[in-house]
Amino acid sequence: MRIFVDDGSTNIKLAWKENGEVKTFISPNSFKPEWSLNLFDDGQSANYEIEGEKFSFDPGSADAVVTTETRYQYSQVNTVAIHHALLQSGIEPQVIDVVVTLPLSEYLNADFQPKTENITRKKKSVKRDVTLQGNRQGFTIDKVTVLPESIPAGFNVLTGLQDDDSLLIVDLGGTTLDVSHVRSKMSGITNTWCDPKIGVSIITNGIKNALAGHTRISSLQADNIIVHREEKAWIEHRLPDAKLRQAVLNTMEEKERILTNRVVDTLDRFTGYTHVMCVGGGAKLIADAVKKATNVPSDRFFTSNDPQFDLVLGMLEMKEGSAND
Repeated sequence: MRIFVDDGSTNIKLAWKENGEVKTFISPNSFKPEWSLNLFDDGQSANYEIEGEKFSFDPGSADAVVTTETRYQYSQVNTVAIHHALLQSGIEPQVIDVVVTLPLSEYLNADFQPKTENITRKKKSVKRDVTLQGNRQGFTIDKVTVLPESIPAGFNVLTGLQDDDSLLIVDLGGTTLDVSHVRSKMSGITNTWCDPKIGVSIITNGIKNALAGHTRISSLQADNIIVHREEKAWIEHRLPDAKLRQAVLNTMEEKERILTNRVVDTLDRFTGYTHVMCVGGGAKLIADAVKKATNVPSDRFFTSNDPQFDLVLGMLEMKEGSAND
């Protein structure tokens, strides 16, 4: 069985085919470097061990391991997060092949060629054994394939473009901004750019800092505030202090403006594209600004209802349709 994995810093996204039907699953990242107590002893505790180190999934822990750095891609926590997502997906534990990703800055060198040392490092990292508490049966990862981030997300759009067309794919994740200018039918890459300092984490860290004098929260909890920021009842329940609540909302507005400006500034590096696509967990935050900055007609601008799944679904479509893989 082959599972497609977009192992981003904020969430792990999975896609696979089951009886001919495409399935998806998302699992948030929030792991602390110790085991958690499971009071109910239901066999579902998320306690893991890798290379002698213990980790547990804890969505409320302010001590969760930081994943908003490029080195997360090769870390123990990354491997644990993949196994945790697989175990939560409902797929029966078994020997599997996986297809994972690397940010463009890690996957490609200055000549737009694959960095074989990074790809090999990623494969070795993902194939490490992860043990579950109580020796419960888990997944064994056999073959690992590594793809570049962002580019596969545009597969379906690119296959429908005319020969002289090209697509600018703007992929904003939790940690990185990946931008790719890809020719129609995926016939070649004109230009790419990756900035590991531009991501939704700009807003996430702003929220955590705004609350630092009152309480410590995990990155996952901060991300939930971003998701529900326009839901008045939710925000008031989560942040009952009116003054503090307004401070957090002001911080989000300020950091979102900074994030959008940095994304738009990056787009000045690109020219000659005919179509534009926004993907990734932060796509909805920047879509309007990107559309305005690129000035493409509405019928040439693409963003899906759930853009954080675009990459993993594009990976599935691309690889499942390849006769050579």
